[in-house]
Amino acid sequence: MRKRKFILVFIMVFAAVLTACGQSSSNKNQDESKKDTYVIVAGHAAAKDHFAQKSFEKFKELVEKNSNGRIKVEIHPGGELGGEREMVEQILLGDLTMMAPASAPLDAVTKSMAVWDLPYLFTDRQMAHRVLDGEVGQEVLDSMSDKGLVGLAYWENGFRHLTNSILPIASVSDFAGINMRTLENPMQIKAWSLAGANATPIAFTELYAALENHTVDAQETPLSLMYSMKFYEVQKYLSLTGHTYSPWPVVMNKQFFDSLPDDLQQVVRDAAYETREYNRQLSKEDEEQALQLLKDQGMEVLELTEAQKQEFKHAMSEIYSDVKNDVGEELFDKLMKEVSM
Repeated sequence: MRKRKFILVFIMVFAAVLTACGQSSSNKNQDESKKDTYVIVAGHAAAKDHFAQKSFEKFKELVEKNSNGRIKVEIHPGGELGGEREMVEQILLGDLTMMAPASAPLDAVTKSMAVWDLPYLFTDRQMAHRVLDGEVGQEVLDSMSDKGLVGLAYWENGFRHLTNSILPIASVSDFAGINMRTLENPMQIKAWSLAGANATPIAFTELYAALENHTVDAQETPLSLMYSMKFYEVQKYLSLTGHTYSPWPVVMNKQFFDSLPDDLQQVVRDAAYETREYNRQLSKEDEEQALQLLKDQGMEVLELTEAQKQEFKHAMSEIYSDVKNDVGEELFDKLMKEVSM
């Protein structure tokens, strides 16, 4: 009897030791996993004093804090890593981890991005935010997942306006003989050609030199970029066309994102969302300030009437059917329904 009790006790003790060792090993593996560190290499084309940099710095602050230092973020501003087209190629290859470009260069990844370049699609920020943060916006982000990118959120670049060095532009007829820089995107080239300009795609990092050397006479960007890039030094006239709202889709290399533990994936997503609200507030404030600063620098500002804007929209209207053919009727009709709500 004593012998049986001894054997039973021995088995129980041995089992307890094995369990403890297993738990210790499991805890050790978990601890080791938590010790792993990751580096997000982020790039953007805007100047370092532009609110794009502040947005990335906010993202960096949130990610590094909420990951307890397990993720580090390196930010490369001002086109240090190349133009947006080049950075899209780098992020697809995995040489770059994260970026927030204009939507147009992402057409190489998904044709669905073309919907955000439709002229006069949104009448104000509230409409843009509602649609971008809704079903259609998410569908466009998700359309990149099988191409190697994860779409995290939409930050804001702002409404785009027109500058040139020749004359005040208020109508399509004013574009006669104007050489205009467009985004590196077929739809953008066609839209401005329809409006009467001689459209030329040029990388944003090369734009100032192209304007200075009169390779092109005109360009279109949000007001804050015009000021931070000092376009007022080489452009005389500003037409407040507000022809498109420009979002910044925040994208990350999918292989890198998938390599993160679940808790760190959530940290990244949460930081992108929280930065979105911060970024949009900065954009609104910066746009208001930039307009006055551009006037202070001597730019002649022309605010278009609704009738004049409609003339531009009508001239570019063929783009709507082109985009519908590219992205598909279902997505296009869903977008049109959302903007009309």
